[in-house]
Amino acid sequence: MAILRGGLFGNLSGKIGGLVFSTRNNQTEVRELPKKYEGPVTQTSLNLRAKWKLLMEFLMLFIPFIRIGYPKQPKQRMTAFNLAISENYRNIIKGEYPNLEIDYSKVSLSKGRLDGLSSLKTDQIDGQTFDLKWSSSVKWYQYPTTDACDRIYCILYDPIDKLAVEVSGDAMRSDTHFLFSLPDDMAGKKIHMYVFLHSAAKRVVSQTQYQCLDLREPESAEKFRNLKTCCNAIVCSAVETKKEDLRNVTKHLVIPKAVVLKKKSGTIRKVVRGIRKSIRQKRP
Repeated sequence: MAILRGGLFGNLSGKIGGLVFSTRNNQTEVRELPKKYEGPVTQTSLNLRAKWKLLMEFLMLFIPFIRIGYPKQPKQRMTAFNLAISENYRNIIKGEYPNLEIDYSKVSLSKGRLDGLSSLKTDQIDGQTFDLKWSSSVKWYQYPTTDACDRIYCILYDPIDKLAVEVSGDAMRSDTHFLFSLPDDMAGKKIHMYVFLHSAAKRVVSQTQYQCLDLREPESAEKFRNLKTCCNAIVCSAVETKKEDLRNVTKHLVIPKAVVLKKKSGTIRKVVRGIRKSIRQKRP
């Protein structure tokens, strides 16, 4: 069923027969109804479908920020979400089906020519409070696109619960730092942080900057180090024990050289005497 909006010459949306009507950028578009694929399912098609599914599920969590990070340009037909898909599809997915995963350090939630934050770092104040700092040594006459009032967007992402939260509030470039508290659901996890700037006056954004907040307890690393030390101790002990056992066994098996030489020389003399005696007896 198609719906006609705004009178006889309004925008048409919906399906009529084998045609699909949609409105984008105040323009009505018509396309054929897609046909269901009935061919063989190959490894390539499975890999492609899994990539699209993984990417769509991930980027859907950031739609409000993507709309800011990919501002509309003149004569631009693609939506902000489609631009984000195009930018991230070839960069952030690694592996082969079914072992696909996202490289969170390469995610792009914004794309523009605005200068980012320099010397960006995150200091942990206590268990769930952090201080995001950056350098304010920006020479405005060298970077005409920058502004002290550039708005900062800081997004935290929890890959376990698939949760994206903005924590920057109304922070601006001129603040040089701001404090934020980690949500209770993100405590003790590995959190991925994305930062970009937006200039409302000039309608430009910066590239996405990434930082990782690994808040997991170092129990696993400590256990690994203890296990490695224990294994090394066992190996060294076994080697020393083996050497000592070999010494004890060798001590009982070694025959004194003097005995060996005496035995060999006496045997040779007896053989020589026997040969000489047989030769004398055979003489006429």
